[in-house]
Amino acid sequence: MSGREESKNENILELSKSEAYQESAESAAPQKNIIANTGLFLCIGSLTLILFITALDILIVGTIIDVVAEQFGEYSKTGWLVTGYSLPNAIFSLLWGRLASTIGFQTSVVFAIAIFEAGSLVAALAHSMNMLIAGRVIAGVGGSGLQTLCFVIGSSMVGERSRPLIISVLSCAFAIAAVVGPIIGGAFTTHVTWRWCFYINLPIGGLAIILFLLTYNPDKKRFSTRIRGFLESLLKIDPRKLVMKNLWSECFKSLIFKFDFIGFSINSAGLVLFLLGLTFGGNVYHWGSGQVITYLVLGVVLFLCSLVYDFFIFDILNPQATNMAFRPLLLKKLLIHPAILIPNLVTFLLCVGYNGQMIYSVQFFQLVLGSSAWKAGLHLIPIVITNVIAAITSGIVTKKYGVVKPMLVLGGVLGVIGAGLITLMDYKSNSSMQIGVLILPGFSLGFVLQASLMTTQLQIQKDRPEAMVDFIEITAFNTFMKSLGTTFGGILSTTVFTASLSEKISKLHLEPYVNQSVDDMIHYRINNFDGKHSVIAATLSDSIKNVFWMDLGFYGLGFILCIFASNKKLSVSKTSKAKDDLCV
Repeated sequence: MSGREESKNENILELSKSEAYQESAESAAPQKNIIANTGLFLCIGSLTLILFITALDILIVGTIIDVVAEQFGEYSKTGWLVTGYSLPNAIFSLLWGRLASTIGFQTSVVFAIAIFEAGSLVAALAHSMNMLIAGRVIAGVGGSGLQTLCFVIGSSMVGERSRPLIISVLSCAFAIAAVVGPIIGGAFTTHVTWRWCFYINLPIGGLAIILFLLTYNPDKKRFSTRIRGFLESLLKIDPRKLVMKNLWSECFKSLIFKFDFIGFSINSAGLVLFLLGLTFGGNVYHWGSGQVITYLVLGVVLFLCSLVYDFFIFDILNPQATNMAFRPLLLKKLLIHPAILIPNLVTFLLCVGYNGQMIYSVQFFQLVLGSSAWKAGLHLIPIVITNVIAAITSGIVTKKYGVVKPMLVLGGVLGVIGAGLITLMDYKSNSSMQIGVLILPGFSLGFVLQASLMTTQLQIQKDRPEAMVDFIEITAFNTFMKSLGTTFGGILSTTVFTASLSEKISKLHLEPYVNQSVDDMIHYRINNFDGKHSVIAATLSDSIKNVFWMDLGFYGLGFILCIFASNKKLSVSKTSKAKDDLCV
């Protein structure tokens, strides 16, 4: 087989060229040398700040649950304060990638931050639990776009050799938010009001978007010139065209085929129903109840139907098969390519395990040891410091030596060891053990997140006209898997904890916990703390340990998949260094 044929076989997305598709790529792609020196650092800083508030919004709510439940009197709905944000955060990731390919980066980021800030404001002003959850859902939709687009923009602003370091810096925002979130949330809830946990997003988000608009300038135009051009384009809009039949038919066609509305809707419905089944099982309904079984079965069936639609039916219905802008969100050639699918599955599995560890480490310190919310957050400092160190180290090593898979495998190994060690933590553990067992999980995720995204992006052929759009959608898929893993991690860990605690309480006949829901048990424990050596403390500790065992299983699966990841390296030759400009 010739070298040219091998190159064609390695191409992950064998798509024919089309004028419409190339225009879509050009609208989203940054121009070469768009940002340099100070401007680059300021722009990356703005992206990091945006990612920080989106990550903060996930982690800060853990400290307000009890206060909000007492104020609104609906403790059973508090789980949706997290799920209501993380679920849309996951399912809208692919859609934001497609939107950026259509209208460009800057406009998409502005839309995303506007939606996120609106959701934060609704949550801050909430006068009922339902209104608060609605605000969380709206913020989750905007946060999904911000997470996806920040990684796409940050990765595309620099050349391939510098990309690992940029990804590492952006990833640090999540690690820092993991500690700052519980601390800030605890301080606001205790000393001010829980509403400031959402108000804080408004000034930080406003500052971040202003900094982004000032520093991210692909066309090298003055800010005033860009504003004037935007206003002029609005004035050129002819209102008479809004009533033309052709306009609305084209909009409908774009909605169905450019944004894959049918596939997206079926996929989203499947994920929501499946996660609802996991959420209600063992808590609201018995696991064998018809409601739970229906949710789970329908969820799986709808998800599989979405794959069938995107893989087979979409192409049959597509009226413009040669228009590469019309393609499904879940590309068959993307999902069946091992070099892309495997690292993203690793990301999903480790995010499931890591999020379970994060949530129930905090629960351990609060429920078992009786720590306050902000003190529990302080215990997570080791996992954050090691996460940042690993992310930056991985970026530097990859940039210098070009190795990607070793970083991925190293993260998998450290994850398994760390997940095993954390199962040793119980109510008898001393302070040294409580700190030590949280070190390796931080190292693990720091290595894996950077390496998985990098090895996925390396599969793209940069000389293809549509390479930039492929780059956007592959990066969006990585964000989707990461967000989905975070969502599943929170729900699965809660499911395991709930089932374990209910079973242990019923066997021990512990009064007054018998015949109470798990939410009520936890609420009673917080308000009637009787020490870390009591029977209920040991029961809570054992239930949390079962969550850690589940996390170990996900880390183990992730490590096995790491072994089969692509061996492709980043080019570090002198020629590649010379070509390493500020854009793909």
